[in-house]
Amino acid sequence: MITTLLATVAAVGWGAADYCGARASRAMPAGRVVLLSQVLSLPVLAGWLAATAGPGPDLTALAWGCAAGAFGVLGLVLLYRTLAAEGIVLVAPVTAVTAAVVPLAVGLALQSAPGPIALCGVCCALLSIALVSLVGRVRRTTVALRTLLLALATGAALGLQLVLISHPGPEAGLWPLAGARAVSIVCVAPGALRGRPRTDGTALPWLPVVLSGVLDTAAFAFCLFAADQGLLSVVGTIVSLYPAATVVLALVLDGERVTAHQALGLFLGAGALLLVSV
Repeated sequence: MITTLLATVAAVGWGAADYCGARASRAMPAGRVVLLSQVLSLPVLAGWLAATAGPGPDLTALAWGCAAGAFGVLGLVLLYRTLAAEGIVLVAPVTAVTAAVVPLAVGLALQSAPGPIALCGVCCALLSIALVSLVGRVRRTTVALRTLLLALATGAALGLQLVLISHPGPEAGLWPLAGARAVSIVCVAPGALRGRPRTDGTALPWLPVVLSGVLDTAAFAFCLFAADQGLLSVVGTIVSLYPAATVVLALVLDGERVTAHQALGLFLGAGALLLVSV
């Protein structure tokens, strides 16, 4: 039960962070939103480390975190390419489900399998992720092989990020997150700082930028806490439900409409949480 709760909090945090990041990206380039949000969240990460870590850094955990950060940046770059590719409506669910299947497969291979009821909940969660991530109406039944492979690679990179960052285990605390954040900032900074900042007098969206970084950092922390408590196969699937939180926030705060398949996905997601918590 505690594992499900922690993983659910992480999913909600990531969904809210994505929503805040999307709002901030309406007023400034997305690359700068990512960079500023991560830099401004460093004090929060430092506070987490001070409260949960030992007297010194865990170099092995930092190394695993750096590897996770590299895959996270790769996934982000591939995601941007996927969003620009033809047929995104069809391949977006592929990306989301692949990102959930990778930690699921690794968890099943390296750890014990969840019980039959929890496994049923995992299957419902995978279907929920696909439905919630499906945007708009599908008008095509085929998609280019290159685009499909790009979506699979994107999901695999994002899934491996979760696998690697959670690998060091409970004794590592949040040092893997520190390593991942350092690599992410170093990789994102050159592109984000390229060009001149806006000078049209429009106020920068500091609140959503800060909230995006803080919520993203907190979500990573709760994800690591959940992985320390339970099975990666379950945790990875639950945290991958984060698009549902983004959809709910857009529905409540922006008045956006939820499609029938997204509503079904939200219902299945709620059912999945109940099943895996049994």
